Order: sequence, then C-alpha cells, then structure tokens
Amino acid sequence: MNHEKQMRYYQNYQKNVPEQYRQPVRGYIGRSLIGSLEDVDYVPGAHIRIWYNCHMEGYDSHHHSAIEIITCVENGYTVYSCDRTYVLNTNDILIIPPRLLHRLPGGKQGARFIFLIDPAPLEGFREVSALAPLFVTPMLISASGGGKLYTHIHDLLMHMVSVYFENKSMWELKIYADLFSLYSAIGSYHFEDSNSILSEEGNGSTNYDKFTDLMKYLDAHYSEEITLETAADFVGFSKFHFTRLFKVYSGTTFHDVLRRKRILAAQRLLSTGASVTDVAFQTGFTSLASFGRCFKNQTGMTPSEYRAMRESFNGHISDFTTESTPVKE
Repeated sequence: MNHEKQMRYYQNYQKNVPEQYRQPVRGYIGRSLIGSLEDVDYVPGAHIRIWYNCHMEGYDSHHHSAIEIITCVENGYTVYSCDRTYVLNTNDILIIPPRLLHRLPGGKQGARFIFLIDPAPLEGFREVSALAPLFVTPMLISASGGGKLYTHIHDLLMHMVSVYFENKSMWELKIYADLFSLYSAIGSYHFEDSNSILSEEGNGSTNYDKFTDLMKYLDAHYSEEITLETAADFVGFSKFHFTRLFKVYSGTTFHDVLRRKRILAAQRLLSTGASVTDVAFQTGFTSLASFGRCFKNQTGMTPSEYRAMRESFNGHISDFTTESTPVKE
C-alpha cells in the first residue's frame, strides 16, 4: 500500500470510528503484510497500538510478534487459529499469543477493541515463563463463564483503553502495568486451582515451583535432546505421573510446549540470516523434514520463506528498541 492509499485508508477508518476512539497520535503508516508475516504498526516511539474496530473487512491467516487481545463491544466476532474456531460473544475476550497463526474472517456487523502489544518487557521473568504453557493456543475468557477472573481482566482492558485514548503522560507505562496485572491474574487463577490437584504428589506449592523451574530449564536448553523422561527426572516424578500432572499444570502436553519454544527460537534465529539447516539443529530438531513441517504448521510458511520475509522488513519487526515520544494531535 503506497503512502497516498495509506492516508486515504486511515482517513476513512477514522470517519467510521466514534470520536473518543479515534487514534490519538499521528504517524500511522498502514498495515505491512508480506505473505502471512505482519510488521505491527505500533504508535511511533512506543510499543502498543489499540484499535476500535467496527469494520467488516477480514484478515487472512497471519502472525506477528505482538500479543493480540480482542474484546467484543457490540455483537460477536470469530477467530480461526490452531485448527480451532473461537466464537466470541459480546464482551468476550480472546488472547492470541505472539507469532501464532490466526485468521479473522470479518463480514459481521459489530465493534471490538483490538490490542497489539510488544511482549518484550514481559520476557525474562520466571513467572511469565511459567505461564508459557497456557498460551500454546489462544485463550478465550468468556463473559458468561469467567466469573471474577473475567471481571478483573475486562476491567483492566477497559482501563488500558481509557489510558490509551486519553493519551496523557506515562500512558505506555500505565498500560504495561495493567498488562502485568492481567498476566498475574491469569497465573494466580490457574495455578491456585491446579495446586490442589498437584498436591496429590506432595506439596502443591513445591510442585508448582518444580514445574516453573522446568519452564526456565526449557528456555535455556530447548536446543538439546530433551525427552519426556528427561523432563520427568528434572521434577522428580515418574514418567506416568509427570505426564498427568503436566497436563494439569499447563492444560497441554509437554511435547506441545517444547515444540512451541523451539519454533519461537527458530523464528528469532531466522531473522539473523542464519541458514535453515543451522537453525533446525540449533533449536533441537533432529531432521530438516520435521523442522520444516512443524515450522510451517505454526507460521504458515516454510523456514526459507519466513527468513526472506523478515529480511524484506529490514529487521524492523518489534525489536523494542525505538526511543522517541508520541506526538499528540
């Protein structure tokens, strides 16, 4: 999309949006998408973009390095990801993890807020790493069944919306503070519930620590040969009990978690220009065929295609390095 078309699109977009939810800063350059890879257009000098979306257009399968959160305001919305269909009703919330392939078919009247947030400030925290297994697939938090967790998360999102569109000083820090609270609430809700089951094999808090340490171990050693037996030995359980309790802890399988960590690492390495063969073996895959199959299943493209597309964006995809101040209108 050339600059003139971008500006027309942006102006038309603003006309259809309620005045209080029009983008508060200049500098929107349009959607940059090559194949299925999107370079997120954050607010200039920041690492966040929040849209009030009331358009019927859809978005083909794509992925990006941002956390994407969708909450419906009027009517519903549909998202396809990980071979599943997520049907959102009014006020429902869907959290889509970074670099996860998803499609938004559109074609339905309504309105929703779409949050795009760089996850970099969250990375490196031990307890954020512990949450990784919960986000192998998108997380749907429904208004009808979410209880106190839903209410808390929805309140945080609406506060983020208010802060963003007011565009006052410290707005970005305030939104990231809410994001940390959001992840903390999800973790507390999930692990306090699962600890009662994890305690079947001893102290629930101790077992939580064991699994959290395992996640950090995987972050550091994903490139090595790690079997189910290796992971079970790490936490001190038999393979049978480990398999059962890991499912309780994470909601998914150990192999799914390890595979996602390896693909995320591969995406980062491919951005450096490393060869596909080197990346495959540096991320723990034992063959190019299995690497290519897993990579395409998650990203929608081959490793070579992904590397070429990253290079076409000149390395500007969500590096959390820009330092400047947004300009108010």
